[in-house]
Amino acid sequence: MKTILKTIIGTAALLISAAACDKWTEQRPVDFDYLTIKDKNPALYESYMQSIRDYHATEHQVLIARFDNKDGVLSGRADHLTCLPDSVDYVVLNNADLVSAQILEEMNTIATEKSIPTLIPVDYEALMKELNLYIEDVEAQNAELEEGSEPVVVDKAEWLSAKASAFTAKASEYGVAGIMVCFEGINPLGLNTERKAAETTLQEAFFAPLEKWVDERGGLFFFQGAPTNLLIESDILSKARYIIIPAESVTTVVGLDYKVGMACGTGVPTDRFVIGVTAFDVTDETATDGLFSGGISAIEGAGRWAVSPASGFSKKGVCVNHAQFDYYNITNVYSEIGKAIATMNPSPVR
Repeated sequence: MKTILKTIIGTAALLISAAACDKWTEQRPVDFDYLTIKDKNPALYESYMQSIRDYHATEHQVLIARFDNKDGVLSGRADHLTCLPDSVDYVVLNNADLVSAQILEEMNTIATEKSIPTLIPVDYEALMKELNLYIEDVEAQNAELEEGSEPVVVDKAEWLSAKASAFTAKASEYGVAGIMVCFEGINPLGLNTERKAAETTLQEAFFAPLEKWVDERGGLFFFQGAPTNLLIESDILSKARYIIIPAESVTTVVGLDYKVGMACGTGVPTDRFVIGVTAFDVTDETATDGLFSGGISAIEGAGRWAVSPASGFSKKGVCVNHAQFDYYNITNVYSEIGKAIATMNPSPVR
């Protein structure tokens, strides 16, 4: 190796010297060919991949990574799905509208080689905000109509149904393994009869295309949010592989138990709860989410929560939002996710 390095350095020196003597001399970069274990020992690599697939097939507490995928060319290793820990069980692409060809390729790679499925999310609250802005624009346009012109009337339920259908079409186009529905809704205790009926109509319009897609495709379905605020007469929660309870602002294990306890209610399955936390953004000096009191990360704290005793419900794992933030660690990439997995499932494949 030393001889090779000396040769390379010597060659580079000669090239630089030649360039200094003759302005017409063209400098060329030295190409390095880095071989991976897959190239060096395909049989050993496949044996390892099989052990990963076997691990994912076992009964264990899961780690769901919500990943901020980017459009276009990926600039760093943290942007790659293939760099996530092998023992991550599911990936959710946070940006369903920015799924590049490279992300799709890596999505297929981790599914085939490691049995890690990928899902995309749709957010009810985000759509409702978009709908309200659209209604404001329509009302402004109606106010400027000439006398006798027909104003535009927005059918909220129809609009939501169309958006949900467009989302499922995108899921089919990408070939993802499933969808995650993010839903907070409104506490029904604060609704009068008329308002409750109107909210129920909107929820039905939103969920119907999603449930149809899950039924017809047999796809994975995750529910994240407040299950007790659902008003629709459907068994959609029973179709959810996991019910994820967001707790990104919680800073104690006891607080996580409280969050899940508040999500338990009539018709809510209690055998599939996953707690949702976030990775800490080291690039944001004002960031507080992602840290527990006592100085540990929320990911590590959630891992401890997952193995602590539960009363009245089952703990199935941890969901980490902005998982790529955890890539950046001076000693070990994805160190906090690794700790959580090791806590929930001692000696996992990683």
